[in-house]
Parts: sequence; C-alpha cells; structure tokens
Amino acid sequence: MPKLEILVRTPARPRSDSPRLLLVHGICVGAWVWEEHFMPYLADAGFEVHALSLRGHGGSEGRERLNDWRLADYTEDLRRTAAGLADRPLVVIGHSLGGAVLQDWIRTGGNSGGKLAGAALLASVPPWGLAYSAWRMLLSAPDLFQQLLRLDGKSAAGLDPAIMRRNLFSDDLPDATYARFIARVHGESRHVGVELQGWRPFAPAPWQAPPMFVLGGGSDRFIGENAVRGTAAYYGVLPTLVPRLAHALMLEPRWEDAAQPLCDWLLRLGERRG
Repeated sequence: MPKLEILVRTPARPRSDSPRLLLVHGICVGAWVWEEHFMPYLADAGFEVHALSLRGHGGSEGRERLNDWRLADYTEDLRRTAAGLADRPLVVIGHSLGGAVLQDWIRTGGNSGGKLAGAALLASVPPWGLAYSAWRMLLSAPDLFQQLLRLDGKSAAGLDPAIMRRNLFSDDLPDATYARFIARVHGESRHVGVELQGWRPFAPAPWQAPPMFVLGGGSDRFIGENAVRGTAAYYGVLPTLVPRLAHALMLEPRWEDAAQPLCDWLLRLGERRG
C-alpha cells in the first residue's frame, strides 16, 4: 500500500462537542490546497483538521503509477485514513473528485458503526457522475473541455495556464496565488476520469448517507448550479450556493464565503450530537 500524506492542524482551543474533520481534495492536486485557508480557519473554530493526499497526489506515494489507479484505490485510501481516526466521531469533507471518493466510501460501508457524524460535498461530482456536466461544458466552455481531455497521469504540462485560470478561478484571483497553484498541479489517472462520468455507480442510496451538507459556487464552470441543486435534492438537503465563487473554492479570493457556511453547519452538527 502506498504511504499517504496527511496534514494535521490542531486547535488552540478545542471544542468538547466537535468531531474530527478529514478533508479530501480534487483532481491533479493534493492536501496542500486546504493548507492556506480552510485548515487554519476550521482549526480556529475549534476543530481538529486532517487533510489527506490520495495516492499519487501531493506528498503521497504512487505518482509513478498514477495512470494505474482507479476510483476504488482512492476510496481505499480514504478508508485507511478514516480507520486511523475512528476513536472519535468523524466528518469527511470532499471537494470535486474528493466528493466522488467520499460518496463511494459511504456506499461501500463508510457510514457503518456510527462514527461518521456527517459528510460535506463541496463543488462535488454529483451522484450520477459527470457525463451531463461534460456535455454542458462542451457547449458553454469548449476550451476547458479540450484541456481536460489532455489530462493523463504523466503530467499537466500540456495544459494551457490561461484557459485553466479563466475556468478554475474568479477574475480577481491574485497572480501570485495562481502561480503557486499551477506550479504544483500534476496529471490525473485516465481510469478515474472515465469512472467519474458515472458509467459505474459510486453514490450510496440516500438512506445510507449520514447528515449531509452540499455547497457549490455560482461561477463554477465545472460543477454548475443545477448539479449542486440535484446533488442536494438526491440527499434530501437544501443546497448552499455561493455567488461569484468558482470551482477551486478553497483558494478563491472569496474562500471564506464557502468556509463560513460549512463551519456553521459543522457547529450545528456538533450541537445536535451533544
């Protein structure tokens, strides 16, 4: 099994009623995307925060075999990591690809035993996959669609930085932030890209799921508002839609507009459990 990178941020003043948090990133990145804003923000609110780099991503082993990995492998990474945190209630938060991994883990038993206190899907792959979103992207953002077709496990060097910036982020993102981001981006498994279209089921039945939180951005060209609303309806919750927020929400200038409602939900969740 590949050795996995897990970043940890502990609170200065922990809340007695709070679960641990485990963050799971999206395609082509690693746990580092949470490190600048979300991890300290949530830790300041009293939560113990862990961020996982899936195999082949970030500082985890397996980069040389990235094109061999499948969604089930990433799900196993989440299973292993969550098992190491099982002595306390846990909330798992998945962004984009990480949301698909989270849903697959719930489907395959992640909510058994009562330790999964909740799950949050941020700009997540919807339960039915990305096929509809891909057709929407082909019509509304064909340049982005063509860029994503070039992704493989070797490298992201063939991607056009200007196209990726325009479609991943808001227009007012600082140049320095984007430069740091694009320097760390890498390729992604072709197998996983196909699986995410929804050809093989990965979502749990709604009654299998723990308490759910669903959030998306009003300016997201990857996961549009209809997908966010549909995901929330599938799990029987109301969606949180943040205006002017693009897909890479944890690095956006308005990242706190996403972190605040997530934190509010987590605090309410802790109060209900208490």
